[in-house]
Amino acid sequence: MRPRFCLPLAVLLVLAGAARAVETIRDEAGQLADVRARFAEAVDSASAARELVRFLDAQPKPDQRPVLQAYRAALEGLVGKHAHAPWTKYRHAKEGLARFEGLVEANPDSIEIRMLRFTTCKGLPEFFGMGPQAGADLGVLVELLATGADPELPEDLRRGYLRWILEQGGPDPEQRRRLERALAALPPDS
Repeated sequence: MRPRFCLPLAVLLVLAGAARAVETIRDEAGQLADVRARFAEAVDSASAARELVRFLDAQPKPDQRPVLQAYRAALEGLVGKHAHAPWTKYRHAKEGLARFEGLVEANPDSIEIRMLRFTTCKGLPEFFGMGPQAGADLGVLVELLATGADPELPEDLRRGYLRWILEQGGPDPEQRRRLERALAALPPDS
């Protein structure tokens, strides 16, 4: 004979597990929003870049999402950008590029991951030989942004990426037309 409390206890355990899963999803979304905001600061601040590197390095690796890995790769390049010694700049840039290895290919429809690699490659001096990679990424980004791909990308980021590429990404005239149409199709800034 089974005790009567088993069914309610089982239901409570399932509900508690579901609540924890929802909380984890919410935490992940909040964490990603925090990383995005802190990354924007890291572009202009060496201390913010180092702090965000420490934060991301402290995250559990098996659970780390590809987009966080891409931010970590791009941060390595920013640490190099903020360094003073040429060898240190070079070493961090190479490490950042190595961290991108296979990441975009494993997530080909992620605009965010590809944009992080594109901006990293675009910002490197010519002797790194990343111009062709940046050009290839730009072509794919134009296609993804023009077709509205990657529904996980927040609208404000999509708008920001479109504007950045138009202002600093060096699109050719046809790419520029496609990007301008995609930007015009978005609702106005809130």
